[in-house]
Order: sequence, then C-alpha cells, then structure tokens
Amino acid sequence: MITGYKKKRLGHPSEKLSGDVPRAGWRAVLFSEVIFPVFMAVLFIIAYMFVKSFPGSNGKQPPSPLIRIAVISIGPIVWNAAILLTLFIFSLFLGPMLDPVFPRFGSVMAFIAHILGVIGMLGFFEFLWFLELWDASHAVLGLITVIAIQRAIHKILISVFLSREFKHDETNRAWWTGRWYGRGLGAHVMSQPAREFVVKIIELSLWSSDLLLGHFLLFMLTPPILIPYFDRFHATILCEYLINSDVSLLANFVTPVWLRPSKQIRAPLYSIKQKRQRRWLIIKYGIFYVLALATFIALIAL
Repeated sequence: MITGYKKKRLGHPSEKLSGDVPRAGWRAVLFSEVIFPVFMAVLFIIAYMFVKSFPGSNGKQPPSPLIRIAVISIGPIVWNAAILLTLFIFSLFLGPMLDPVFPRFGSVMAFIAHILGVIGMLGFFEFLWFLELWDASHAVLGLITVIAIQRAIHKILISVFLSREFKHDETNRAWWTGRWYGRGLGAHVMSQPAREFVVKIIELSLWSSDLLLGHFLLFMLTPPILIPYFDRFHATILCEYLINSDVSLLANFVTPVWLRPSKQIRAPLYSIKQKRQRRWLIIKYGIFYVLALATFIALIAL
C-alpha cells in the first residue's frame, strides 16, 4: 500500500478489522508510481503533438496541441477541486445545523459532488471532441493522452501529498457533513481537511472515469443481449470449452455455474404478484437503460 495506515487507536471498533500496514518503500513508489506514469504520459504527449504538427486540410498550422491537451487534462481536476471546495464551505457552515435535522445531508452533498463531477468529465470530453472537429482518430488519441496525464497527476498526488490514513471512515463522514467535532481525530483534526481535500479530488476523478467506462462497456453488450437465447449459447460454448480443455481446475469451479442447456434448472414458477413486480422492474430499468444509451449516442454523434 502506498500511503499505509496510521497506528491502531485503542477503543475504536474499526481498528480491530485489520492490522497496521506500513508505507511502501520510497524506491518502489518512486519507480512504479511516479517515474513510470510520467514516462507514459510524456510518451503519449509526444505522439499527440506529432499527429497535430501537420497542417490541416485548409493548409493552416493548427493551434498549440500542448496547450490544448493541458487544458483538457487539467480542466476536470480543477473543476472537481472547485466543486469540492464550494461544497466543503457549504457543509462546514451549514452542516452542523442541517445534519442533525436531515440525517441524509452528507449523502446529498456527496451525490451533488459526484453528479457534477460526471458532468464536468463529459463536458471536457465534448470540448475535446469539438476541438478535434469530430475527427475520431485524433479524438481517441487525445483521450488516451488525457487519461495518461491524469493518471500521472493522481499517482504523484497520492505518492507525495498523502500521509497515512485512518482505518475508520470518520474523516469521510466529516467532510460531507461538516461535523468535524466528536470524530476522535484528536490533533489530526487540523490537518485532515487538507488531506481529505486531495483525497476527494482523486476519488471524484476516478469515480467519474469508472462510471463512464462502466457504462461504455455496458453499452457494448447491447447487440449480444438483443439476440434471443444468446445467454444460453454463451453458457454452452464456455462450458464445452472448459470441459474439453486441459484447464480441469478452472472447469471444476466454473461448470457448477455454467451448466449445459439440457442440465439447466428450469425457470422458477412465480406468483402473479411476483410476475407483476418483475415486469415493473424490467420496464423501469429498461427505460433508464434506453435513455442512458440514447444520451451516450447523442454525446458522440451530435
């Protein structure tokens, strides 16, 4: 682990869940978490600048690609920092009054931050898509470069600016609710807001990226799920491959789940109420899925 945990604090229930984890050695952190990500980011920057060094179709030299990629890369991080700083001030002054009255005040603040983080990530992607004049090859290369640069920035922030963390979740709750008193932080209560600010910037950026990547992979599965009995075909192919291959150990673990169609358990019989509930769930989440897919297509095609 890069940051490691602070030493156990007697009397706190969460301290019993795991032992003390020391920080990783500085040599391992330097090469794997700083030098290598920076090297990869520089490599992709050089590739992007080389592609953008050629004149456009109109014969004019394009604007500085370095400034463009810097704005697109650092922009979402600055956006997340501004969101978190604004919500931190809001929760710090109003949280002690609103949190006792509205128990979900912290959850609402976290929800607002995460939604705005995703909007910012999408906005900067659309900005890159617009600057590249809807050229897919340049946009994909620019997106890969942005990911490499942000990964290097996150790694440097984690390795250089983050101290050991607590095993409990009190700092996270204090950040969203604004109630820093009574958390058992002791003398660390003065330094934890600054540390948690850096942590939240990284978490918000990674969460937004993971959400978009997860939905992209989900949408890629849309064509197969429209084919009737594709799930049974997939289960049959995988089961036959594992049985006929030499991977007997893996087959022992997987074949109880991926059964042959002739040996599959029949569909259970549901009551009328259960059928109605399942039908309503399919309709509700199906509508959400179609809306999300339409939004994703519109962001790319329009």
